[in-house]
Amino acid sequence: MTAPQVRPIDRWFVDEVLPHERAYLAYARRTVRNDEEAGDIVQDVYAKLFTLDGWSAIANPPGYVMRMIHNQAIERIRQARVVTMQPLPELSLHDVADDTPDSFRTVAARMQMAHVQKAIATLPERCRIALVRRRFAEETPREIASDLGISVSTFEKRLARAVELLTHALTPQDRTCEAPSEDVREKMLL
Repeated sequence: MTAPQVRPIDRWFVDEVLPHERAYLAYARRTVRNDEEAGDIVQDVYAKLFTLDGWSAIANPPGYVMRMIHNQAIERIRQARVVTMQPLPELSLHDVADDTPDSFRTVAARMQMAHVQKAIATLPERCRIALVRRRFAEETPREIASDLGISVSTFEKRLARAVELLTHALTPQDRTCEAPSEDVREKMLL
């Protein structure tokens, strides 16, 4: 029986991509803060690499893979429709093309951050507390509910309402983020 043929893309992958797997996993973990999802992202990126036609023309394979991980993480965050306020960590392997934002991107990011902060500030207090403590302070639902003197179910309803209101405030058709009227606010409170 003859040994299986090693394709050029397989050799390239083993020599240029695979030796940096620990760095890829570490970057993905820092980005999504979940070991299982980080592993999934890296595996998805590997699968995409094998579908590329121009893989041999990639001048900096580790940097290219890191950029793919970055893009895949952003896509997952968008698909989850969850607003994350933590910046993605900077890439650490070699120079990656276009890794420094131009002035337009910097201004756009600042404007977007101000828009998100304004939207959070307009949330009803109970919803805002639930969102900030769970998503940013990363406290457990049980801790927060106990501290606020409410049931976990009530906390989860407040958090869900906060995410719903924030998502609505951040959709393109509603860019004003103005505070709701007093009667609307009372209806939103749990």
